[in-house]
Amino acid sequence: MYNKGLFHNWVPKPVMLLLIIILLLPILGVSGVYVGNMQDMTSSLGTLAEMMSIALNANAIGMAIAFPLILRSKQFFRSKEVMVVTLLIVAGLSIISGTTNEPVVIVVNSFFIGFFKMIALIELVLPVMFMMGPTGDRGSFNAVFYPSSIAISQLATMYSTRLSYYLQWQEVYFISAAILVFCALLCIVFMHNLRPGKQVSWKGFDWLSMILFTTTFMGLNYIFVFAKQQGWWASESIVMVSIATIVLFILFVYRQVFAKAPLFAFSLFKKKNVVHGLLMTLLVGMYLATAGIQNLFTTGILGYDANTNALLNLAMIPGAILGGLLGYYWFKNNWQVKTYILLGFTTFAMYVVCMYFLFAPVIDIEYLIIPSMLKGFGLIVLFIGLSFYTMNRLPLQQVLAAASLMIVIRSFLGTAVFGSIYSWAMYKLQWQYVGDLAVGIDVANPMVLNRGGALALYMPVQVQAILAAAKTLFGYIIIASFAVIVYVILHRFGNINYRSFIRQSNLLAGISIKKRKAPTQKEIEKVRVAAI
Repeated sequence: MYNKGLFHNWVPKPVMLLLIIILLLPILGVSGVYVGNMQDMTSSLGTLAEMMSIALNANAIGMAIAFPLILRSKQFFRSKEVMVVTLLIVAGLSIISGTTNEPVVIVVNSFFIGFFKMIALIELVLPVMFMMGPTGDRGSFNAVFYPSSIAISQLATMYSTRLSYYLQWQEVYFISAAILVFCALLCIVFMHNLRPGKQVSWKGFDWLSMILFTTTFMGLNYIFVFAKQQGWWASESIVMVSIATIVLFILFVYRQVFAKAPLFAFSLFKKKNVVHGLLMTLLVGMYLATAGIQNLFTTGILGYDANTNALLNLAMIPGAILGGLLGYYWFKNNWQVKTYILLGFTTFAMYVVCMYFLFAPVIDIEYLIIPSMLKGFGLIVLFIGLSFYTMNRLPLQQVLAAASLMIVIRSFLGTAVFGSIYSWAMYKLQWQYVGDLAVGIDVANPMVLNRGGALALYMPVQVQAILAAAKTLFGYIIIASFAVIVYVILHRFGNINYRSFIRQSNLLAGISIKKRKAPTQKEIEKVRVAAI
């Protein structure tokens, strides 16, 4: 009989748990591009900042496209083979990223790092899910996993920023590669060699749809990131990529309609909870994209360096933990998901309001801690709530498709769309306020002449223009937040079928629990041991 756990039977249970934690930490923290190093990478490689943004988005796209392969990989390879190969591949790609001078190579590597990272992550997540909820309940798992992933991501950003500051940005990739190789060695020693059962052939898998899906979103990646820099559709390259993206998307849709085994069955979009769940996930990007404006404020106005910004972002961790605890008790008591999601959007609206009143050149970093905590709380609440709502009553195959779409929308599309809009709006508003402020400057005034003339006043005027533009833009976001809250209030969510989550989790991990019969305590303990 197949050992549903990951490790040999001779490994003690406490050591198994320790090994899972050791393996999870670097996998959650590794990335194709580290946010804290992006500025150093841009300067060192002599490239545009937009190239690093494309690489960061490519990492999310790679993670999303890995989901359709999860079931096939689990039915074809041993868990040990999956873990060792993916960890070594990610380590090799990290070394290449740390030694190359070509930004395009970093973009490609970032995509594949995200792809293989997600495959390895799922292998570890499923046993953890059943250790925390032997009956298949995802509430306790989501309440721990999402805050942990946010905390590890912020810690990885902080340490990568410090390494880049004291050493070089390449060192982050080399250290990550060394840690991943060590994890691969642990997998070779402690993981069992048993197969999950009869192998399933790769024949019939829709590889063409995967290629079309990837190229379509990479095209959107280029458009949204380079739109402002290239002058939107005044640029010939933006126009050509836009046309190519539309053609690829049409081919992708055609393929899904007529393929015998489509990658994404369009029947998924006939379900109201999926459509509205993905729309709300897109709206989350409206708040996540404000990070660019906040960074402009903290670095351009307050003069904080990358290390200080990374420390400030750590304030999201307490808010994330609080959101996870609330989610655990909320779904354990089967309370309304509508109120939970409404709480998440309301918290984000409070974050925007706080930032609106904090835009001033003389505030201390302590004033930004509460808004960061609110941001972390709202982020976790919406991650958990929208995941439950979107995947409600979906069969297993559609669960994976919905999860793939949620990742690409949450981590790339939402932030890219609203980020490009904010970037364009900030540019327009900033120069509008520069013109308005310049009208009031009397160049012939003796005080102005004594200070060096009009050019000496350019910097103060520029600072005030940035503050006014950011304040105006956040005002529009506050108005939009009220519209989002009204939309959530008026939307009819219906009841969450928690049994469907249990059934989906059981199928995904290969653990069968008899229907119409509650598991005994002995059976629950047996499942928990098997999961480890």
